Amino acid sequence: MKKIIFDEEYNVEFPTKVGSLKLIVHLGPKFPLEKPTITVSPRIIHKWVDAAGLIVLAPGLTNYTIHSDLGRVVQVIRREFELDHSLILVDSSDSFSGNVATSSINNVITSLSNDIELFSLAKLTTAELLRLNNNVDCLDEFISELPSIEASNKSIENTITKIMDLANSNMSKEEPINNLRLEISKQLETIESYQKSYADLSTMYVQLSEKYSPQSISKNLKESALKSDEESERIAEQFLAGEMDCDKFLQVYIKSRTMSYTRKSKEERLNYQLKQLKKAGF
Repeated sequence: MKKIIFDEEYNVEFPTKVGSLKLIVHLGPKFPLEKPTITVSPRIIHKWVDAAGLIVLAPGLTNYTIHSDLGRVVQVIRREFELDHSLILVDSSDSFSGNVATSSINNVITSLSNDIELFSLAKLTTAELLRLNNNVDCLDEFISELPSIEASNKSIENTITKIMDLANSNMSKEEPINNLRLEISKQLETIESYQKSYADLSTMYVQLSEKYSPQSISKNLKESALKSDEESERIAEQFLAGEMDCDKFLQVYIKSRTMSYTRKSKEERLNYQLKQLKKAGF
């Protein structure tokens, strides 16, 4: 690549079937944000080149982005022209919008007919080809009717239809999903209530287990027996002091002593059982 104007214009010369060609690469002020323009000189008849010699349909240019490799793009264009044996030079005195030799057009059509995407061009007359070249609207209409474009449009329409159907299906499921969400929320609240109740009952169970454990019962029996003994002594002191008659003394004293004896017996029996269990390894 030969530099003509630094960061603005470069030339690439190479041999082809029709002689030496030159690619003129022009970098705009916004390059690489905008794609470069590439012109071929002298002008040729090729499916990538317009009437002014500007390369417009090269894949690397039509799909150019800021990340594209310009050197690679130029190399692909050069390789295309070097290998294309159907290249025809445009006479400098006769622009493409004028009368091009019918034999030259026929040679191009013969070459294009080998391309499935551009096979429809082989059916067009010279006048129709010139009309396509000079009228952008006609060219757009012709391209839109190509089988591959129609297939792509149909595929896009089918995809849009599927997306719409999927969106409608999702919308129809919105209410059931919201209902399920509410139901799950209620169930979570119920579970939280059960968990709280379980925690309260577990605390109560621990407290009751401690309260009614054999050791606690034995301790309570011992304390109750001592209280009964103290109550018996108090009753006896009241009787000796003349504060209680004989009949009432016998009634309450015997009851208190009996209760003390019963509690002591239960305590001794329970302690004996606990010792036996401890010996047995429980």
